[in-house]
Amino acid sequence: MKPKRSLASVLLELAAVLLVTALAFAWGRQVAQAERGYNAIGGEHLLLLLPAMYYAGKRTIQDWIADLRELKKGRY
Repeated sequence: MKPKRSLASVLLELAAVLLVTALAFAWGRQVAQAERGYNAIGGEHLLLLLPAMYYAGKRTIQDWIADLRELKKGRY
């Protein structure tokens, strides 16, 4: 059975993901404005989806690793 993660580690991971998202969005917004020359809403707002993509990708990779471990043990 997989050990439970502590609340502190979960909160630290969430804070890191949100910080990276905020920094990437701020950078993307500045770059987009510099390229366009004016403020507008564009593709840089897709960076706000990074947390959802991160957690979906993380879960997919964890499931894939668990399946590989099961295959290695010969349970399939």
